[in-house]
Amino acid sequence: MAFLDELKKEAEAQKLQEQTQTQSKLAAVSQNFLLVQTKYKEIHHYLRELADQLNVLNQDIRRAYMIEGFGMIDDFRPRDYALSVDSIRIGQKDFANTMVFRFKCATEKNISFERHMPNQIDSLKEYLWQNNLKYQCSEFKNDRGIVARAIFNVANEIPVTFRFTADFENAKIHLQVKNFSGLTVNDYVYEANELNTEFLDELAKYILEKPSKFSELGRHQQALRENARQARQQKEATYAQAPAEPELDNAAKQGGFFNRLKSILP
Repeated sequence: MAFLDELKKEAEAQKLQEQTQTQSKLAAVSQNFLLVQTKYKEIHHYLRELADQLNVLNQDIRRAYMIEGFGMIDDFRPRDYALSVDSIRIGQKDFANTMVFRFKCATEKNISFERHMPNQIDSLKEYLWQNNLKYQCSEFKNDRGIVARAIFNVANEIPVTFRFTADFENAKIHLQVKNFSGLTVNDYVYEANELNTEFLDELAKYILEKPSKFSELGRHQQALRENARQARQQKEATYAQAPAEPELDNAAKQGGFFNRLKSILP
């Protein structure tokens, strides 16, 4: 029984250790959850005020977008700023999970163009769908019943979103920016405690196209830039150290040419 008693003690010690680790992890997650919620309240208050003020000011900002099939349009104007919040329910309470600051960039130009190949028509539909661009498509079939021509009428407004998503377990907040710098998607990751008033001020300046340090903020982004810089330097150093191909002198070049010439002459 002595051996069994030793095994029992080891099992109990292991259970106690696992319980301690679980409790410690739960405490950390709970602390991170509360930190993210606190930051979310700050972000929500700031962006709600920003949306209200921008809808009143109606600033003269013009943005340019390249739309495939049509070309560049440089007089899109932001309007209709808004903030929405998606929540999760824990117990009897609702907690913010995702926040989206959104607006539209609109132009008075009519965006209409045609496509005449089935594969081009399908490709353009996919492109417009991926970029959240509303459109109407009138299709015309040939004698064989195949779509041979399509007219696209694209809505003259582009939706722009700044989407904040919470990572409660790791106390991080993800920001996805869509259709702001062209029809693109840019992702950013921040420690929750990095999102302070300074960050929000720089974000607001960035949205209004004023001088801003937004792109420089965040340890995650800084690490990516540093890794890219080191990779670029390493590539440049490797290129500089590569041995150059030996230069042939004029005599050798001429000799090679004349030898080839002799081989084809009678």
